[in-house]
Amino acid sequence: MDKYLLFFDIDGTLLDDKEAVVPESAKEALINARQNGHEIFLCTGRCRAIWPQEILDIGFDGMVGGCGTHIIYHDEELVHNTLSPELGKSIAEDVMRYHIDGVLEGAVFTYFRPDPWISNVLRIRKENSFYGDKAVQTIGESDKYEFDKMALWFDETSDMASFKEKYQDRFDFIVRDPNFYEIVPKECSKATGIQYFCDYLGISKEFTMGFGDSTNDLPMLNHVGISVAMGDGNPDIFDSVDYVTDPVMKDGIKNALIKYGVI
Repeated sequence: MDKYLLFFDIDGTLLDDKEAVVPESAKEALINARQNGHEIFLCTGRCRAIWPQEILDIGFDGMVGGCGTHIIYHDEELVHNTLSPELGKSIAEDVMRYHIDGVLEGAVFTYFRPDPWISNVLRIRKENSFYGDKAVQTIGESDKYEFDKMALWFDETSDMASFKEKYQDRFDFIVRDPNFYEIVPKECSKATGIQYFCDYLGISKEFTMGFGDSTNDLPMLNHVGISVAMGDGNPDIFDSVDYVTDPVMKDGIKNALIKYGVI
């Protein structure tokens, strides 16, 4: 078959959300796909500071990180769209001012409030601590912030409406849950990262495949030639894809690659 560029989300796609592992069938399938002449790419909302080593060890040709803010090919950084120091400082201050919880995500650092209270944020902060000393920084300890995007949670004590009004001209607010936005610069998305690689490598997007599980994957899934949703993913995306494969731990990636003749 023709050469394909294969793009994979991490959380809920390669990495099972419940067991926090990458199934061996997925690892073997990706290695087999490369052996068959295809190229494999991460296409994730995660910024580089928290890419799991278990996944990197599979051996990807390239990465679209931070929802398109960071593009790497064979260890060469091609694009890194990080926020200006002035904008980063303003956002950090407003996260505190409007009582919003979450994480400011970058290639080296991730920043949290000194007093996180939402359970998902507390979990993420604990997980990020395993990625090294720099991976967890505290808002307010410095006037300098280096990050590319945000994942923000809010509740009845938060003034997310004011925060959104202030920044909605600069960022896309992707609804992940009723009280959770993934917030990305408007010029960046998983789709822009995929198109960058198509242009860079001279390959039509007809020969791209994307694998995802959540609403933040829709820009990718709507852009690629063949779109695949994981069977245990968010049902809201199922009508937007070409194929709904099996769940992560039931060989979903392997079975989809077999279906389309990639392996």
